[in-house]
Amino acid sequence: MNQIKQISVFVEDKMGELTDITTILSDNGISLKSINLVDSSDFGLLRVIVDDTKKAAFVLEKEGFSLTITNVLGIRIKNRVGSFNEVVTALSKNDVNIEYIYTVDSDTEGIFIFKVSPKDFEKAEKILKENGIETLKTL
Repeated sequence: MNQIKQISVFVEDKMGELTDITTILSDNGISLKSINLVDSSDFGLLRVIVDDTKKAAFVLEKEGFSLTITNVLGIRIKNRVGSFNEVVTALSKNDVNIEYIYTVDSDTEGIFIFKVSPKDFEKAEKILKENGIETLKTL
């Protein structure tokens, strides 16, 4: 199974909180591969994919950050009109709901990170494979 580990960190909505997290990761030699920050009125949810999930979780928890580790799917597609629509259509037709998504993009290809229900993870991966969509083990 091609699953990528994502760390979700609960962050206070205050100046410097993101810097604290990135400094901890950087000082511990951990490389960010993808980052997504979503905010609400009182807190934020920072989703990161790093090169060493276990170490990152350890050092962040040691510094008092509350976090969870989630399996997410990563797919690589050609950067052309309609390519992502093919992905979501294949999953939708097979009753797989995407809970959230974010991207890592370039001029020639797109990488999409998305979460589906744990019960649908293997099903989603199978559907993607059947439709010729590359799933990633790492970023």
